[in-house]
Amino acid sequence: MEFQKIAELFETIEKASSRLEMMELLAVFLQKVKAESAPQFIYLLQGKLGPDYTAPQIGMGEKFVMQAIAKVSGFSKNDVEKKFQETGDLGETAFEFVQKKKQQSFFSQSLFLQKVHQNLLKIAKAEGPGSQESKIRLLAELLNSAKPLEAKFIVRFPLEQLRLGTGDPTIMDSMALNLVSEFKKTFPKKVEQILKEEIKTKKKEEQQEELTRKIRMKVREKIEEKYNVRPDLGFLAQKLIEKGLNGLKEIKIEAGIPIRPTLAERLNSTEEIVKKIGKCAVESKFDGFRLQIHKSKNTVTIYSRKAENVTKMFPEIVKGVQQQVTARQAIIEGEAIAFNEQTKEFYPFQITIQRKRKYDVQAKSQEVPLKLFCFDVMFVDNKNWMPFPFKERRKELERIIEKGPVVKLTDFIITDDPSKMEAFFEESIERGLEGIIAKDLNAKYIAGARKFAWIKLKRSYKGELQDSVDVVIIGYYSGKGKRTQFGLGGLLTAVYDSKNDLFKSIAKVGTGMTEETLKELEKRLSKMIVKKKPARVESEVEPDVWCSPQYVIEVRADEITKSPMHTAGKTKKNSDGFALRFPRMIQWRIDKKPEQATTEQEIQKMFENQRHIQIQTNSSEIQ
Repeated sequence: MEFQKIAELFETIEKASSRLEMMELLAVFLQKVKAESAPQFIYLLQGKLGPDYTAPQIGMGEKFVMQAIAKVSGFSKNDVEKKFQETGDLGETAFEFVQKKKQQSFFSQSLFLQKVHQNLLKIAKAEGPGSQESKIRLLAELLNSAKPLEAKFIVRFPLEQLRLGTGDPTIMDSMALNLVSEFKKTFPKKVEQILKEEIKTKKKEEQQEELTRKIRMKVREKIEEKYNVRPDLGFLAQKLIEKGLNGLKEIKIEAGIPIRPTLAERLNSTEEIVKKIGKCAVESKFDGFRLQIHKSKNTVTIYSRKAENVTKMFPEIVKGVQQQVTARQAIIEGEAIAFNEQTKEFYPFQITIQRKRKYDVQAKSQEVPLKLFCFDVMFVDNKNWMPFPFKERRKELERIIEKGPVVKLTDFIITDDPSKMEAFFEESIERGLEGIIAKDLNAKYIAGARKFAWIKLKRSYKGELQDSVDVVIIGYYSGKGKRTQFGLGGLLTAVYDSKNDLFKSIAKVGTGMTEETLKELEKRLSKMIVKKKPARVESEVEPDVWCSPQYVIEVRADEITKSPMHTAGKTKKNSDGFALRFPRMIQWRIDKKPEQATTEQEIQKMFENQRHIQIQTNSSEIQ
């Protein structure tokens, strides 16, 4: 496939004003993509070189990219740097210099998708002496043959600044849209049922459009089910193009390929938990690294919650799994946390986070050793345990883990007594943990979803929002006073609407940031600047600078309030949205993707829980 066609698509998507427009553009283009080209196309669309669990980081510094542009165009590096200061985007800078380059090469040729992907992969893998020169040469080779528009997007890849804003849910929706006709032919009874039950109240002229939307949503659910056990959209796209809906049947759980983790809902008291799920298992909620461990014979692979391969960071856990997990093949889940053997207390997250590093890993593992507290199992010796109830999965987990110094099982109780649950909660807090997780004994493992199969409870008091919220940065404000030196003074943040794949504004965050944090924010966000509001962002508040929704931060606030300004929670019926009152930044959430931030639905529930506590508190004060 000619890369120029892909560049033209990227340019159109970048200019799209809505997520729906993005989806439709992509669906039309996917109809022309051959199965063998689908993986590489999808990866580049995502701004990476493969699925998160195998792809290397493309990373290349701005000064080296400028050298490649200068080398190809015949202009000096100073010329390129000056233009970059004007445009603020090396992609736009490359466009201009390739358009007016001084010399034409005899060796230029049309660029194809495979060549672009191949060179970018070589750039990502180049290491050791002479690697920087090699990276510059490989990029220059592409730019030498590139047309201006191709150059614009080629340059953005090694900088990791593609800025298209197409999230994985939008890509899955575009795949689903192309399978609507097949669904109608394959499942005529289901289509008839939708017509009768779900859209019969619509006007005739609206029925076909609504039918297409409903079917697309059903197909998207089927695609997402497979994506949850194999988070590789390139592979999924290839299977769907090759075999249509039947291609999904070939996708199964495998040791070595990460599963998207299940997520917990929130409630505000032990009484509410018991009312919701009855007798349940209650475990401590750890404040460490949530890890997914894959064992195949003696090979151990560890994935973060973002499906990144972090095996090299945790050598003691690798050794512990090799020695203590008896199964030949297994996928288990646990929390790695620093633990004081003398006092039997858990260290705070600030200590544990020191282990997230690429260098001096062995030395740090001796200084801050981790324990892995296992709480679930999804796969053992070719058997998928995800459909089994939690009580059976727990027994299987106990069966395959031998006692030892590193790998532990989480402590838990089984109860339907709120007072016993409360006592276990208090005990967990005293040991330095966050709270508790209650688990439905009969629930299956629901990959990638947030359901009431798991319910978390943290300390809250008198209606104040004591639980933190993970928000996505969608823009920032220029600094005032002392903060002018940092280039920004506050952040515009959003929560995630998982139903519609949108980021909706909820708060301006201006406190909780040290000078060091402000410098880091400016460094990271300056690379994510976009000229207009991103298509997947819904905000009536306008920042000084818009950013592509890429980074997640953890914030704490006094409470959730109603707001006419923010769009989180706004509907046709509800003119007011939600806002965080007095929000302050706690830390980066580098372990989370934007789509893993707190959801709009969670904010709604937190607001309702907060009001419930306030009513209870006011009643007790009156008495």
